[in-house]
Amino acid sequence: MIRATFKSLAARKLRLVLSSLSIVLGVSFVAGAFVLTDSLGKVFDDLFTTISKNVAVDVRGHKVTTGDNGDVRSLLPQDLVRTVKAVDGVREAQGQVQGSAQLVNKDGKVVSTGGAPTFGFNWYNSDLLQSGTIVKGRAPHGPGEIAINQGLVDRTGYTVGSSAPVLSDKPLKSYKIVGIVEFDGKPSFAGETDVFFDTTTAQHVLNMTGRFTDITVAADDGVSQTTLRDRIRAVLPSGVHAITGKAVSEEEASAVKQGLSFFNTFLLVFALIALFVGAFIIFNTFSMLVAQRTRELALMRMLGAYRRQVRRAVLLEAVVVGLLSSLIGLFAGIGVAIGLKALFGVFGAQLPDGPTVVETRTVIVAFAVGTLVTAAAAFMPARRASRVAPLAALRDAATPDRSLRRQTIVGLVVLALGAAAMARSLSGSSGLSLLGLGTLLAFIGVAMLSPLVSRPVAAGVGRLFSRRLPGRLGRENAVRNPRRTAATAAALMVGLALISAVTVLGSSVKSSAAKTISAAVSADFILNTNGPGFPDAVIKEAANQPGVASTAGVKVDGFVIDGKQEFVTAFPAKAIGDLVNIKAVAGSSDLSPGVILLSKDAAKARKVAVGDTVTVQFARSGKEKLTVGGTYETNQLIGDYLVDQSKAADFSTQRNVAALVGVDSGADVANVRAHLDAALKQYPNVEVLDQSEFVAEFQGQINQVVTIINILLGLSVVIALLGVLNTLALSVIERTRELGLLRAVGMARRQVKRMIRTEAVLICTFGGLLGLVVGSIFGVALQQALKGQGVSELGFPVVTMLVYLLGAAAAGVVAAVLPARRAARLNVLQAIATE
Repeated sequence: MIRATFKSLAARKLRLVLSSLSIVLGVSFVAGAFVLTDSLGKVFDDLFTTISKNVAVDVRGHKVTTGDNGDVRSLLPQDLVRTVKAVDGVREAQGQVQGSAQLVNKDGKVVSTGGAPTFGFNWYNSDLLQSGTIVKGRAPHGPGEIAINQGLVDRTGYTVGSSAPVLSDKPLKSYKIVGIVEFDGKPSFAGETDVFFDTTTAQHVLNMTGRFTDITVAADDGVSQTTLRDRIRAVLPSGVHAITGKAVSEEEASAVKQGLSFFNTFLLVFALIALFVGAFIIFNTFSMLVAQRTRELALMRMLGAYRRQVRRAVLLEAVVVGLLSSLIGLFAGIGVAIGLKALFGVFGAQLPDGPTVVETRTVIVAFAVGTLVTAAAAFMPARRASRVAPLAALRDAATPDRSLRRQTIVGLVVLALGAAAMARSLSGSSGLSLLGLGTLLAFIGVAMLSPLVSRPVAAGVGRLFSRRLPGRLGRENAVRNPRRTAATAAALMVGLALISAVTVLGSSVKSSAAKTISAAVSADFILNTNGPGFPDAVIKEAANQPGVASTAGVKVDGFVIDGKQEFVTAFPAKAIGDLVNIKAVAGSSDLSPGVILLSKDAAKARKVAVGDTVTVQFARSGKEKLTVGGTYETNQLIGDYLVDQSKAADFSTQRNVAALVGVDSGADVANVRAHLDAALKQYPNVEVLDQSEFVAEFQGQINQVVTIINILLGLSVVIALLGVLNTLALSVIERTRELGLLRAVGMARRQVKRMIRTEAVLICTFGGLLGLVVGSIFGVALQQALKGQGVSELGFPVVTMLVYLLGAAAAGVVAAVLPARRAARLNVLQAIATE
C-alpha cells in the first residue's frame, strides 16, 4: 500500500502541486512572521547588550506611569551624582538626561522615523559609559551646539558645521552641528534619531533643569554588579532605586520582546487565516481525487486492502504533500519576512536592519502546522475513500452524490455555536481567543450550509451568461455539483468576508469620528501635529494673529488615579463652552486647579460621584487629592479624565498634542487662516486645519490601517483563487471525455474557453456574494459591540462592496486562464477514448 501510495503521488504530480501551493503560502507566512520578529529580537538584544556593556549599576526614580518611550519615572536631583560617586567601588558615575528632540530637515519638514523614537540626550565625555562615539567633529559645548547620529546625517544631508532647527519642549531654535556620532560603527541603534546637547542645555531644552532621568555607574575592577548595587542602595534617599546593569538590559529586552510578541501574534493571525483557507482547498482537492479514483480504490479493496489501509494510504498522500509544502514554505518564509518588512516600510514603519534569524522553533512550527493542516483537511476525504465498496470497480460511475441532510444539521449546530461564542466575546465577557474560535466555527458552519444555496444562486447569476451556448453549459457545470461549487467558493468567502468586515468597521469608525468631532469641537481651526507634539510657543504665536479671538492647547499624559494608570487631558477652563463642547451629566463642567472631571463611564467604573475626592499622581509630582467637580457624556476625543491646564506643569512632557483656535465673529476666516499659515510655517510639525480637514486627515489614517489589514488578508484571497484554478483543472481532467465529445459535435476552442471562464466567474461570484453577506453581518456586529468605545455610527460602503464583488468576478476570469487553455487544447480523439 505504501508503494502504491507513492506511485499514486508520482502519477498525479501536477494536481497535487496546485493544491500544495495553498499550504506553501500559508506556511511561508507563518515562517515569515517568526523569522521577522526573531530577527528584530536579535537586533534589540545586541542593542541593549551594547548600551549597557560597561554599566554596573543604574540609579533611577520610582515608576509613576508609562509614556510613548517606555516607563516614566520620577526625576533625580543632580546633586545625587556626587553621593553616588563617593560610594566605595564606583569607578565613574554620569547623570543622564533623556527626552524627545526632533531635527527639521533642509526642506523644512520634520525628519520622519516611521514610528522609531526621536531622542534628545545630554553628551558626557566618558569613553567608559557613553554608548556612542564621535567619529567626526567634537562634543557639543554651550547652548547653541548639538551633535547628531550618523543616521540623521544620512537622512538629512547635514554635516559638521551645518545649522539645523530642533523641535523640543521649548520654542523652535537652530543649533550648530559640531559632531557626528556612531554606535559601534552603526548609524543608529534601531532606526531612531539622536540629538545630543551638553548637559546644562539638555536639562533646559528637555524641561529637566537641575535633574537627571537616571545615573549610570561603572564599577572598579574586581567589584561585582550586585555588590556595588547593594552599596549604592545604602546611600540612596527614599523613592530612588538601584539595579544592576544586567537587570537593566534584561528589563529593556523583555519590554521590547513583549511588543514583538504582539507584533508576531498580529502577523500569525493572518497566517492562520491563510492556512484555514488553504484547508478548504486541500479538502476539495482530495474529495475530487477520491471521486475520480473510485474505481481504482475499489480494485484495491477487491485485491484485499482493508478499509483502514485505504484510509491510511490517502492520509499518507496528504502527509507527504504537507511535508513537501512545509519545506518549501519554510524557505519561502525568509522572502516573506523581507516582503513584510518592505510593506511596513511603505506605510512609514521603518524596521531596523539586522541578521536573518531562523530559530529551531520556526522550523518545527512550520512543519507541524503545514503537515497537520493538510492531514486534517484530508481526513474526511480519506474516510470517504475507505467506504468505497469493492463492487464499485465493476461500475463505470463516480461516487453518487450524498444527501445534504446530515451536513445541514451539523452545519446549523456549528454555526449556532460559533455565533454564540462570538456574541459572548463581543459582549466583553471573554477575550479575543473566544472571538477567534467563534469566527472559525461560524465560517465552518456557513461553509457546510453553503451547498443549500449554491445551486439557486449560481443558476440565478448564470442567467446573465445564458444567451449563448458556452454560457449555458458553463452555468450547468457550476450547478451540477453544488457541494464542489460551494467548497471551492467557501475559500474565497472566508477572505472576502474578513475584508468586508474590516471595511464596514473602518467605515463605521470614520462616520463616528466625523460625528464626534463636529459635536465636541466648536473651534474654527485645529492646530494638528504629525509628531510628538509642539511647544506652547506655537499657541502664543497663533494667539497674536489678527482676527484670533481665543486659543487653547491640549496636553495629554499618563497619570495614576486611585492606584490605576490612565490617561488625562489638560485643558484651559475658559475654553470649555467656547472652543470645546462638554455635555455635563452631573455637577459642573468648570475646571480649577483642585478639580477633576470624569466621563460618565469612568465615574461609573470607579464608583465615584460629584464631590468625592480621588488620589492622583502625575509624572512629575507626588500624590495629591482632587475633587470630582462633575461628570460629562463620554467623548472619545476628550478622553475620560479632564484637569485644569495648570496641572500640565507636572506632566512628563510640556508639548501639546493639538490646539484649538477661535476666530472673532466679524473676522474674515480665510484671512485669519492665511495669517496662521504664515506665522506657523516655521513649525513644520504643525498644520492648520478646519474641522472638515481634520476629520478627513483622521479618516485617512483609518484608511491606511484598513489598507494594511486588507493587504495582509489578500493572501487568503490569492490562495482561494488558486483553489478555483485547482478545482477547474481537476474538473477538466474529470470531464476529458465530455469535452472531447463537445469538440467532436462542433464546439470551437474559443467556446470551450468561454464555457470554463463562465463556470469560474459563477463560482467566484457566488463566493463573493456569500463573503460580502457574511462579512457585512460580522462588521455590523463589531460596530454594535464597540458602541461603548465611541463607534456609535454604522457606516456601510456600498460602492466599495460592489467593487469587491466585481473584483471577485474578474478574479474568476484570471483563475480560468490556464484550465480553459488546457481544455481547449485537448486532442479530440484521445479525449473521446478516455475512460
